[in-house]
Amino acid sequence: MRALLSASLILGMTAAPTLAQVCGIDAAALGSRLTELEQSYPLVLSDIGCENPTNPAQQILCDSADQPDRTLWQMGQLDTLAWVYAVENATGREVDQENPPLDQDFIAQRDACTGEACLCEVLIGHTNASLGGTSPYPQ
Repeated sequence: MRALLSASLILGMTAAPTLAQVCGIDAAALGSRLTELEQSYPLVLSDIGCENPTNPAQQILCDSADQPDRTLWQMGQLDTLAWVYAVENATGREVDQENPPLDQDFIAQRDACTGEACLCEVLIGHTNASLGGTSPYPQ
């Protein structure tokens, strides 16, 4: 009986999906595009202060920065760099990397999220809008 119970517990256990799977993205493509943009914008930092996150969305993103699966944090970083890229392309001028312009409407939408699924959706949508066909996410 004990062996049967142990076997059923082992068979019943499945690994939790990664955040990349939950978000429906290719983690390798995310990492690759993030690395490319970090080379162009090495001084651009997140608008989120993880020493004192002010809402659930920021707390989720900051928690992700400290986890082995940093997908949401990386998605947030990519989005920030993608926005700077989009602003430069739209204006034809370089931005101040230490004080880049922020998309306040997007930040309000992001900060209204209370869960990972919402953050995935909002980050993917904004990054796709900023990068167009060069986004690592499904269009």
